[in-house]
Amino acid sequence: MKHLKLVTALLAAGIPLAPAIVIAEPSEQQLASAVELGGLAALAPLCGLRDQDWSADLRRSTIQTSTGAVAYGDASLRSAPGSNVVIGALSYAETEATEQFAETPAATCTALAGNSILPRADEMVLRFRGGRPSS
Repeated sequence: MKHLKLVTALLAAGIPLAPAIVIAEPSEQQLASAVELGGLAALAPLCGLRDQDWSADLRRSTIQTSTGAVAYGDASLRSAPGSNVVIGALSYAETEATEQFAETPAATCTALAGNSILPRADEMVLRFRGGRPSS
């Protein structure tokens, strides 16, 4: 399996892997993006750069984009084929980012504030919010 390191880490963390992973596995590039965006989703609120709602929508958008799902709700996104791997990548990144923040908060936030991924993530969140059906 090409994602052996990630899968091994997910299993070691006790995260069950559903059969859907075998059916529709996100690409390495999509998983790398999920890791990058997961770290951002964790750190942006901690650094005061974005709020928790933005962070939650970034996670949802990442799952939607990585799996090709057309869903917007949490339950539907979690049931999309391949979502377990993406959710695992997001969770792993969030844990790593939080640990980094705990060790060097000022340096972490300064680096994040100037990172080019922030505007890209803003665009993802806006697209996700714009496509969501109104209640």
